[in-house]
Amino acid sequence: MLVYFCPKCQRQNPQPFCNACNRSLGNPSIRYVWEDSRAPLTDVTRIGLLLRVTASAVAVTVIVMLMIEYILSGNAAFTTFFKSTGIPAAALGLGITLIGLGLLVLLFQGRESVQYMLDPKGVLKRTWIEPTRLKCWTRMIRYDKAAFQKNSEGRPFLLAHEQYLVWQDTARYKLAPRAGRITLYRPYAFVFMVLHLPRHEYDGAAEMVAAKLKNKR
Repeated sequence: MLVYFCPKCQRQNPQPFCNACNRSLGNPSIRYVWEDSRAPLTDVTRIGLLLRVTASAVAVTVIVMLMIEYILSGNAAFTTFFKSTGIPAAALGLGITLIGLGLLVLLFQGRESVQYMLDPKGVLKRTWIEPTRLKCWTRMIRYDKAAFQKNSEGRPFLLAHEQYLVWQDTARYKLAPRAGRITLYRPYAFVFMVLHLPRHEYDGAAEMVAAKLKNKR
């Protein structure tokens, strides 16, 4: 949703003037804000990261064991390694185990509410959870009751993660309208931030991202 932020009153307005102080608000006050709620287990970006990490761990394990086999048996290691040792089966088992553990961690993280804001300088992403000790443990954050904040319904929420990416530091972006996703990279090949949007918010946010990141697709 397009809003206009009044720095004096610290409030967002749906029109280019402040309802509280009647101050006129120009282009520097423009923000695009929205919220999204989802379970981490349904996020294809995280599943993809889990698969890449697992593949890397298995590859490193196989290479290390192959080096050890070469030290012990010399050149014969390259011809007998995948036939006479149990390493390939063990590597496959390691991969399946890591994927299973990763999926369990994502499952136990529970549902999360994410707030997004596009402003003239960059993108702010805040992830909130309804805190339990298990959710905090699987996210590797502290279960701190003093940090809990209550919403309008009186339910406690905890800020689990916060990211801010400056427009000028963004190397490129990728739009996926059908998936309702905008991916921001920093550097060029590293996924720094993923924005998930409901269908009715996508076009407005995509236009603002495109305007800020010209020639960076």
